[in-house]
Amino acid sequence: MFEFSDTHEVIESSLRKFCREEIEPLCAALERGEVSPFEPLRKLSATFQLDELVGGPLREKARKLRDGKRGSHGERGAAGLLGDPAVSAIFAKEVARVSPGLCLSLVANFGCGATIAARGDADLIERVAVPVLSLEKIGCWGLTEVGSGSDAFAMQTCVREQGDEVVLNGSKTFISNAPIADFFLIYARFEAAGEPAGERDKRRIFPVVVERGRAGLETGPPMEKFGMHASPTGEIFLNEVRVPRSHLLGDPDAPAREHAEETLATERAAVVAMCLGVIERCLDEATRFAIERKQFGRPIASYQLIQQKLAKMVVARENVRNLVFKLIWLQQQGKGSEREVSAAKWYASEAACEVALDAMQVMGGSGYMREFPPERLFRDIRLWTVGGGTSEIQQLTIAKDHLRDHGFSIDLRGGYGE
Repeated sequence: MFEFSDTHEVIESSLRKFCREEIEPLCAALERGEVSPFEPLRKLSATFQLDELVGGPLREKARKLRDGKRGSHGERGAAGLLGDPAVSAIFAKEVARVSPGLCLSLVANFGCGATIAARGDADLIERVAVPVLSLEKIGCWGLTEVGSGSDAFAMQTCVREQGDEVVLNGSKTFISNAPIADFFLIYARFEAAGEPAGERDKRRIFPVVVERGRAGLETGPPMEKFGMHASPTGEIFLNEVRVPRSHLLGDPDAPAREHAEETLATERAAVVAMCLGVIERCLDEATRFAIERKQFGRPIASYQLIQQKLAKMVVARENVRNLVFKLIWLQQQGKGSEREVSAAKWYASEAACEVALDAMQVMGGSGYMREFPPERLFRDIRLWTVGGGTSEIQQLTIAKDHLRDHGFSIDLRGGYGE
């Protein structure tokens, strides 16, 4: 599959029109923090009837869970918006064309809501997942910690059972939407009673749903960043935070690290679509400028050096577009490996940065000005060479998986074997 269906093209066209008319005029105010990202996102939700399209099927799922007829807490039916990875990709691509920062808040929100929709009980689906996915409420998901970084699962945040509750302690950092979130999906290491610290199982990582207002939960102010200014990023602090046992999504007696890995894979697929949106927009802006701008009596598009830059940008667009379609197909088929997702994320993020810089170069002084999109798009998309797994970590993951195919095992701590 290398093209969208007729239905997908209608969604793409409608979203592009909405983003151009409703979000683009707010970009400067979003950058300055004068407008909450969820003002335009809630208008997007109302325009595209997300409460009906997302909420309807999820409320039906909750009803069936209560009746015990079908489904389970571990069902993987809500991983993509409307259950269709192509629609998720289109949303990410089109919003990122005008504001990657706004798209980051959207992706973080959906990551939180979709995980709860897939793994929560009927109450959590109705009370949390539906309002988060329909953008009535704000969600975030917290994995990263100050001391873990690239080794994301070496986390210190822990959760333990206590009667009919679970108790959380720890902290998270660099969390999108944290300063304004209504609901937090906190990834924590399960700590069994009497378990020695040296024997803690890094596979037993579980998401826990926490609502703002719980005693012991605090968030820091928005952090100052290089880019993604439209998306507030902050810290989360958890001190003896108690929530009902049902808010821990998973079975403490079973390894569950793959739950977090699935969420990371979904996020990385969204990143590739975001990168495509940035590449498309930068190519459009550079092409228009090159045709209209004249130097030495003719349009700069007539000069071969400019044509070479545009050609590189076209090839990057085609490559990343093909990666987007491959990831859509893999998600639809329930296939795909960590290597494939890492390769797509690494290539797309680096290509998007290069295309944005080339667009700035084609546009000269204008490209350096905040009046034109490429400057902001570069600052924003640069995050994805660091966030969601650095480019260097993606390379190590790809190499490790490749070598495993040839009978050579290696881990990220330097151990190896044949």
